Amino acid sequence: MNERIGARVPLAHTQHDFATMLLARGEAGGRERALSLLQASLDSARKIGMRALEERAARRLDELSVAGAHDDLTARETEVLGLIAIGRSNADIATALSISLNTVATHVRNILAKTGCANRTEAAAYPIRQGLAPRA
Repeated sequence: MNERIGARVPLAHTQHDFATMLLARGEAGGRERALSLLQASLDSARKIGMRALEERAARRLDELSVAGAHDDLTARETEVLGLIAIGRSNADIATALSISLNTVATHVRNILAKTGCANRTEAAAYPIRQGLAPRA
């Protein structure tokens, strides 16, 4: 409706808010739609001169570009990351997944590289920050 009546300011806010809602839901196809809406919101905010919304939309797009790194994780790396997120040690992970300690260490190194995390603590928080952790 905002688009139909030419309400550019409310439209830019609505696009941003709708994108945020889609990301929170985590449904199939929602991420792509959210990226499109955030870009439209950012473009509108820049044209209109809405600095606060421009900064929020740009920051969210930047976060999502980093969040896209999880797509490169293998299924096993995703399992290992989930176990790291709940506080399991490498030895616990090796036992839980029936793999060697060296294999776990390799997975952890790959996870850190692919997610851009500096250490295990950041890796443990990564699924939560990126909305990958299951909801309580």
